[in-house]
Amino acid sequence: MDNDILNLEQAMEFFGVSERTMIKLLREERIPARKIGREWRFSKIALLNWLGEGNSVDYLNQTEQYRVANDTKANMPDLLEQIRESIDKLKANDSNIHELLPDLNEDISLPDDATLRVSYKRQREIEKLTFKIFWPIRN
Repeated sequence: MDNDILNLEQAMEFFGVSERTMIKLLREERIPARKIGREWRFSKIALLNWLGEGNSVDYLNQTEQYRVANDTKANMPDLLEQIRESIDKLKANDSNIHELLPDLNEDISLPDDATLRVSYKRQREIEKLTFKIFWPIRN
């Protein structure tokens, strides 16, 4: 029976994660556990069931407050022209991204201190060249 109930350290070892990650799981992932006195206790069976019921797609999207995207399929010269037109729209409208993504519920302008990241990624059957402009969330 001793192996069926785990304390925090044993659960961390069971999952192969740090204490910080385990605490994050307790706070954010609704991991099955009980606090008895000051100590956490975990059922090994419940942990295995919880792990087996997970859905990675839901997890990957949960950190996005919302997402608006516009995908266009075209030949390369037309795609590059669309990028140029999008940049021209941004320049003409005070860098307001609502002009590019009309489904966006608010006006958001790119700040002067934004960062551009250009990256290439090959994963499974897809190759990606990504241009990302990012900045800290503003109040």
